[in-house]
Amino acid sequence: MPTSTATVRTFTMPKSLNESLADPARVQPATDGGRSFDKAKEATQEFSKDQREPLSSNQFESKPGITFAAQDKLPKLPIPDLDATLKKYLEALKPLQTAREHADTKQAVEEFRRTDGPELQERLKKYATGKTSYIEQFCTLVWNLV
Repeated sequence: MPTSTATVRTFTMPKSLNESLADPARVQPATDGGRSFDKAKEATQEFSKDQREPLSSNQFESKPGITFAAQDKLPKLPIPDLDATLKKYLEALKPLQTAREHADTKQAVEEFRRTDGPELQERLKKYATGKTSYIEQFCTLVWNLV
C-alpha cells in the first residue's frame, strides 16, 4: 500500500513595522555613493532653466482652431424632463440595490417629484437661459476639484 508524505509548513507571525525598522540586523549600510539633498540640488543646478522647466518657456500662441470653430452655431444642450431623469435614476440603481432598498429609493424619488423636484427643475431652466450648456460650469467645478 503506497503511503504519501505531506510536508508541513510553519509560519511565524510577522513583526510590526516599528519592530522591523528597529531591528539592527535589517539595517544595511548605504551603498548609494553618498547621495544627499545638497548633491541632488547641486546636480539640478547644472541644467539651464529651460532644461529644468521645459513647459514654462514654451509660450504657445492662442489661435482659434477648427475644433471649436462652430461652437456657437451648435444647438443648446436640452434639459432633460424631470420624470424621465427620475425614471433613469431608478433603473440605474435597481441592479445595485436589494428589493427593500429599491422600494425605499422609489419612495424618496416620489417624494422628491412631489416636493422639491418641480421647483428645482424650473430653477435649472431659468439658470440655463442664455447659456450654451447648463452643465459646463458644474463640470468645470468638478474637474477643478479633482
